Amino acid sequence: PPSGNYTCSDTKARTETLERCTDWARKFRSAIDQECGPGAKLISGEMSASTHHSVRHACNDVTTLRTTYEMQHKAGQDSNVDLFFWSFKMPYGGAFRRAWSFKHFLYLMGVLPRPDES
Repeated sequence: PPSGNYTCSDTKARTETLERCTDWARKFRSAIDQECGPGAKLISGEMSASTHHSVRHACNDVTTLRTTYEMQHKAGQDSNVDLFFWSFKMPYGGAFRRAWSFKHFLYLMGVLPRPDES
């Protein structure tokens, strides 16, 4: 791929990449447990469903967004790390809104009846 680890249609490479990327939660938990002892409350403060920092290279299809979110959520749960979504609302977020607005993401997942709009 020209700018990442996989193309949006390559589900095998996507899964392999997300498995590597979501290992951060285990590493984070392990490092803090070693330094501070087990049981510290951990939170990741900038979670999103985005696959790339550039909208031009990010996958914005619903399946990829859902998979990215679910794998991060599972990694956080498995390592006892709470996740805080990047933004609840981004009505002026343009193309970033699909992956960075939790309200819009919930709309795409069929949970909310309306998208994130101004």
